[in-house]
Amino acid sequence: MTTASPDGRDSSDDALAPLEDLDRTLMRLLDRVCRQVGASRASLFLRDPVTHEAVTRVAHLEGRDEIRVPAGRGIVGAVLAQDRTMRWPGDAPAPDAESLASAGYVPTSVLAVPLRVDGSPVGVLELLDAPDDADTRVLAERMGQRLSHRIDASSLHVQLVPRGERTARLDYLAEGIIGASPAIQAAFQRVEQVADTEAGVLITGETGTGKELFARAIHAHSKRASGPLVKVDCGALPEEILENELFGHEKGAFTGADSAAAGRLEQAHGGTLFLDEVGELSLTSQTRLLRVLQDREVQRLGGGKPRPVDIRIVAATHRDLAAMVREGRFRADLFHRLQVVRIRLPALRERGHDDILRLVEHFTAEHARRHGRTVRRIPADTQDALLAWAWPGNVRELSHVLEAAVVLSRDGVLRRELLELESVVAVDGARTGDPFGVFADEPTMAELESRYLEWLMDHHDGQKAVVAEIAGIGRTTLWRKLKALGLD
Repeated sequence: MTTASPDGRDSSDDALAPLEDLDRTLMRLLDRVCRQVGASRASLFLRDPVTHEAVTRVAHLEGRDEIRVPAGRGIVGAVLAQDRTMRWPGDAPAPDAESLASAGYVPTSVLAVPLRVDGSPVGVLELLDAPDDADTRVLAERMGQRLSHRIDASSLHVQLVPRGERTARLDYLAEGIIGASPAIQAAFQRVEQVADTEAGVLITGETGTGKELFARAIHAHSKRASGPLVKVDCGALPEEILENELFGHEKGAFTGADSAAAGRLEQAHGGTLFLDEVGELSLTSQTRLLRVLQDREVQRLGGGKPRPVDIRIVAATHRDLAAMVREGRFRADLFHRLQVVRIRLPALRERGHDDILRLVEHFTAEHARRHGRTVRRIPADTQDALLAWAWPGNVRELSHVLEAAVVLSRDGVLRRELLELESVVAVDGARTGDPFGVFADEPTMAELESRYLEWLMDHHDGQKAVVAEIAGIGRTTLWRKLKALGLD
């Protein structure tokens, strides 16, 4: 349990906490809440899934590790039960007397805000001696939403539901990233070193390795954390649509532009712009983006006055951008601006068995909670199959396989036959054989192309740029084929 004085420094002034130290991150958010709302003290309560008590996870306490409030008792219990913001004195019962006695402090007022994950209350943000006005309540609820998002993103929510006996030790890390292998720890260390700077970061790695999660971790631990994190998938849209998405447009810039609209660059002002699959940008878009980074202003499509932007760029790609520079397909000056620091994410097969088992437990619990299922056991032969697979789709593929097994299991046992792995053997990390029996019904070429593109889209989570590269066709051609086949 972490305790601190409510006059702690703002996260932007403090040393960066290790990513695995979730309590410290929450404590710094709690300090910020106190300062912004004007409360004397604050506590973050989470519901115990077994006893249903509300237990302090982090709090401004003196001489005590935690406070436990019985279910339904006092203002904290009422907020959890009724899932709404309450204030005492006012529309809420008085604080639990035993809790006040154990805290050693009697407040003049209490404002309590529910914390929700997936729409259900999982905890309470309690603020002592906060001003009694509508603006304070709105601000407190907004900060409660931020805490809820942090709980959800950090995988702490997995601990808020009843769990069966653990089969492997889990390391829960900020922003939902899980892992303790040397390869993933090296990536964590890079995040810690670069997060609170303004340096451009390029995240590289295979599809499904978690590049977006790392981008979110960098933003969450940066000085821009209170600003927006705006994502642009550079591989999902044709060039003309992508340019409008990035730079915005003025009224009348093209047919249908009935009003002006800000692009993602403007929307990210004061925060972080995450450019996913940045290697898919055309040379024209690269040039325009470079000009924005140099001049710190954006020109919307259709002209108009340039607008200043203050953004940090975090980019990601599965491509070898250095090779693309040598081939003349990516601007060298833009490459060097994006890759001030590079973070390489290892493929799942590089991370070792322990990390795979950690992820198996995490995803099993997550999918069981989401689908209302109970998982009792993962047999040894199932674990062996999971450990033996090459995981070409990496963490994303593992999650999809486990979700299917959780949904299909009738007795809570994830048997080997429930794993929707292709029925092939892995040899030196490569897969062989005909995984889907695609030729068994002797399909036409058109049918075969449709199945092939549908499988690629599903296997690569709809990333059109990746699919187009694998299929050996242009993005515009892929877009047209998907539309004709009804797969867009």
